[in-house]
Amino acid sequence: MEDDLKRRKPQRAKKRTVEHHGGDNHNEAQTIERRVHPRVPVSWPVRLWVEGSSIAGRTVDVSAQGLCVVLISRPAHIDIGHSYRVDIIMGPKHEVSVNAEVRYLADAVVGLRTKQRLKLV
Repeated sequence: MEDDLKRRKPQRAKKRTVEHHGGDNHNEAQTIERRVHPRVPVSWPVRLWVEGSSIAGRTVDVSAQGLCVVLISRPAHIDIGHSYRVDIIMGPKHEVSVNAEVRYLADAVVGLRTKQRLKLV
């Protein structure tokens, strides 16, 4: 039984808010982290490729399989659930190109989940 518990994959993680009802009749909200990989705040230049054109932006935070990006402008043809190429410039001689699915979209902020793991070095 213990071996079965150890072999299970960790569940997908996302944030959600849980209400706590204390004895003093005040609702207290607390955030539970449900992400599998912790996010690290970084500001790297990126290029998001949509329909053959690139849109410049910067990362807000990254994890082993995701990143939050603020673009200089929101492209008209970007959709949640679709995948796009993203070039991440981590340093003068360290650029990575990955395919990433749009998981969140609000104005010029895009939440992306990468198909492959990022090496955050």
